[in-house]
This record gives sequence, structure tokens and C-alpha cells, in this order.
Amino acid sequence: MCSYAGEDSAPLRAADLARLASQRATELTADGAQLHPVVASSRKLAEHFWGSAWMRHLALCEAGGLCLSPGRTLLRHGCVLDLTIAPCSIRALVSAQELYEVDLSLEPLDEEKSLALRTVCAGNVGSLVALLEGKANDDLLHTLCDPESGLLPAPTDWHMSCTCPDWAEPCPHAAAAIYAAGVLIDREPSLLFTLRSLDPATLIAPPAAETSAPLDPAGLGKTFGIDIDL
Repeated sequence: MCSYAGEDSAPLRAADLARLASQRATELTADGAQLHPVVASSRKLAEHFWGSAWMRHLALCEAGGLCLSPGRTLLRHGCVLDLTIAPCSIRALVSAQELYEVDLSLEPLDEEKSLALRTVCAGNVGSLVALLEGKANDDLLHTLCDPESGLLPAPTDWHMSCTCPDWAEPCPHAAAAIYAAGVLIDREPSLLFTLRSLDPATLIAPPAAETSAPLDPAGLGKTFGIDIDL
């Protein structure tokens, strides 16, 4: 079971979580804030390929001991009031006992890993649409979703910051942001590639043609016994 330290008060009931979140969203909007809330539309949290892959990956992380379930609860009760995904970063406002600011960052994919992904995809993905819809052969999709070599970030890849007093990593609010990111990725798969700072078009390029060595006029002249003006 997950346990957290750092919150002074007892956990809020579900009804209180939802009420406070709605109240804070109304207040922020009245003050002129432009919010981008993330609401879970189903128990599964994801319906399409990349969102489902994200959620399965988080389930594996939980099975490995990472405590994420409190974040899932916050998401389901409308507590992620604002969330944006940018290259290598996620920023969120999450309502709980208080309103907390969450900042998550990732290191960019290193060149070796990017090259490996481009190599395995080259000529094996029909189109950008097919890639975003997860329509490719099973072996390729397995590689793209591999916890070690694929696009989905491993727990150790995240750098987490939250304004809450909780010392756990991830805290419930960071976990809520990670789950909420998966909901957005399910709706707009290109956001996964934005997050990993990777242009998906580079993964559908055909295999690079071998480059021929430039002609050497002097060598040609010697071979054919003629003079070639340089």
C-alpha cells in the first residue's frame, strides 16, 4: 500500500476533493487564469494505442513499487486543474489539501537512442498517421514501447518538483500530472513525441541510401589513359 509523509492534515474525502477542485478552478478563472484541465473520461483513462501504452507502462511501474495510485485518484476527481506538455517538460496545477504547482522534466533522448529508434523504424512505418495511431507490426511497436529502449520514460528519467511539503517521489500531485499527461497523449498522440523532443517525421523516413564516393578525375584519366582537365 502507498503511504506518504509531509501532509499535515488527513486525506480529503472524494467529495471534498472534487468540491475544492471545482471551487479553485472557478476562482482562478475569475482572476483571469487560462486553465487547461484534464478530466478522466473513463475508468480505463485511455482508449487508443499510445495512451494505453502509457497507462500499461505506469501499471508496470506500480507493480515494481512506484506509488502512483493517489495521483490516479486525484485525476479521477477533477483535481488536475491545468496541465501543459512541452519538449521534455510537464507543468501542472493540482488541487488537494492546497493548490500545488508541479514541474516535471525529462532529459532529451540521447543521440544513440534516437538513432536506434530511427534505424528500427526506417522504412517500416507507412505514414505519420499510422505511427500516431500505433499501426505497425507488433515487433516494431514492442520496440517503441520498450521500457529500456523505447519512447516511454522510465521512473528514473523524471526530475520532479512540487510545491507541496511531501517528500515522497513522486508525491500524489506529481503522480496525478503523470497520469493526466497520459490522458492527453491518448487524445493527441503527437504530444508524446513533443514530450520526448523527437520529431515523429524522422521515424518514418526511408532507409538512408548509400552515398557513392565522389569521382576522382585524376584517377579516371589514369584508368582510361586520357587527360582530363581539372
